[in-house]
Amino acid sequence: MKMQNKNYLSLIIWIVALIAIGGVIGSLTKPEISTWYSALNRSTLTPPNYVFPVAWTILYGIIGTCGWLIWRKSQFAELSVIKTLYLAQLILNWSWTPLFFHYHLTGISLVVLGLMDILVVTLIWLACQKMRVVSLLLIPYLFWILFATYLNFYIWHYN
Repeated sequence: MKMQNKNYLSLIIWIVALIAIGGVIGSLTKPEISTWYSALNRSTLTPPNYVFPVAWTILYGIIGTCGWLIWRKSQFAELSVIKTLYLAQLILNWSWTPLFFHYHLTGISLVVLGLMDILVVTLIWLACQKMRVVSLLLIPYLFWILFATYLNFYIWHYN
């Protein structure tokens, strides 16, 4: 197999893995969406439920692409910090869903999102010089999690 094909195969693996993990975690919330979540006071800006899996599929594809780009980059001073930030925000991302939907810990979930916001902003900033594509790709993700932070705050505050 040519080297270029191997590179693209590894990209596909990154993307599929993140979409699959996100999908599995998201599927665990289905019972809570029709019961607990639907009974909450939610912002009028809350999108319809069908928007979330579509948005997250796209975003996990972007996040997977960023992971692939980060892990194949040649060593430079900030790379280990960028890798750590990437993994930390991903762990927080995956922990938010059970904290919010399964355990109904809206306050802790809000803190998790706030930390994610900080980590992703820092990741974008650090990657900007040597990995501009990663920084640009993460901007839609940042906007989405900032919006999610607002939605989580609203639920925490009004319920």
